[in-house]
Amino acid sequence: MKARLLGSIALAACLGGCSLAPTVPSRAVYDLGPAPAAPAASAPLAWRLADVTAPPWLAGEGIAYRLTFRQAQRLEHYRDSVWAAPPAALLTQRLREQLASAPGCEGRPAALLAVGLDEFEQVFASPSDSRVVLRAHATLWPAAVGAPALQQHWRLERPAPTADAAGAVRGLAQAVDDWLPQLAGWLAASACR
Repeated sequence: MKARLLGSIALAACLGGCSLAPTVPSRAVYDLGPAPAAPAASAPLAWRLADVTAPPWLAGEGIAYRLTFRQAQRLEHYRDSVWAAPPAALLTQRLREQLASAPGCEGRPAALLAVGLDEFEQVFASPSDSRVVLRAHATLWPAAVGAPALQQHWRLERPAPTADAAGAVRGLAQAVDDWLPQLAGWLAASACR
């Protein structure tokens, strides 16, 4: 009887221990969300898009943030939230979706467009106050021999909706969608001149 009682207590402790054991949180995986609707293509493309490049600190899937109120030089990543792919790959996909409908230049071969992602992070001024920063540059190499390359830089900063990974993602996705028309406008003004 005593052995059966001890066995029951041990079994209850094991089962109870399983329910009290900390669970490993699942990782939240994010992308840029659905792309805004793009107009239908009406002419050949004015450029060919190379894959977006990024520095080594943006090469992984981590969602980056910086605590400027504590140590501005330290770049950190959210532990339980990641991008579905490196930011440069997500941006390449979004650019291909959105720029595929841009009009071409009458009678001219397509230029080469290269985009570099320089900064893509959430920056905290205090524990509850954060902004997202998107910094990028584009270089357009005209197909004409001897034509100079054209370059443009952008820096977009927006308040993050919330001071967490989900807020970083929503803010950065909105910054990308705000930046794409600026890039398209620059291309329209530059590609065919």
